Amino acid sequence: SSVCGRRYLPFVSRMAGAVAVAMHRQRTMEQREARKQFTEDQLRMNRYFTKYDKSNEGTINKDELRALLKDLNDGVDATDDEVHWVMESADKSKTGDLSFGELKIAVCTFKTYQRSKPFIDSVMAKYDEHKTGRLEFGDLKKMLTDISGAEPSDEAVADVLERFGTKAKEKLKSEGDGSQTPHDSPEDGIPTTQTVHAISYWYTHPNAARHEEEELERAASNKGQVAAAGKSGSVCGGCSVC
Repeated sequence: SSVCGRRYLPFVSRMAGAVAVAMHRQRTMEQREARKQFTEDQLRMNRYFTKYDKSNEGTINKDELRALLKDLNDGVDATDDEVHWVMESADKSKTGDLSFGELKIAVCTFKTYQRSKPFIDSVMAKYDEHKTGRLEFGDLKKMLTDISGAEPSDEAVADVLERFGTKAKEKLKSEGDGSQTPHDSPEDGIPTTQTVHAISYWYTHPNAARHEEEELERAASNKGQVAAAGKSGSVCGGCSVC
């Protein structure tokens, strides 16, 4: 047995060496591909800046961003909500314009939104009763009811609206004792750009009611659609630019 062991050791050593070489080659290939992708991304951003920085100020303003988003959207104008949301998401320096690095965030953000659009459109088609392009209070309440299988309180619905910049809680207090549903108002609604975020937020909300097994299964199915619409972990969820 000792003789067999001595014969086996060189074989193991050769195998370990071969594995190490293969892993090194794999890492080298991945690093080379990453450098190539980074270079391509930088060149793409340079082209965007050259084409859309009409004011030659070294930044992209809102009108210039609108023109860029139109081209990324196959010639279809981006809505005011979409332009505002992309600008707000990417403008980390809060200057009102986008730097070179911020433009990359803007492009990634919009591409993620585009991938989510079929899911968002299906949600809006079902729940946007007044066809305003926003989920108003009543629309949102119906959607959250379908997701969780039980009707949420007005306060819980208002909390989801409040999360995305509206003053729904304040209106609940001013219009009633907390049990009265406030009037639907487009300006208070959740825009299409925030639909996926609102649904994701509801899954972590303490008042999201989930009681019966079939309701849980339905919620899990809806949650799967949200996950497919836009994955977390990076700004864009893995677009070619990032």
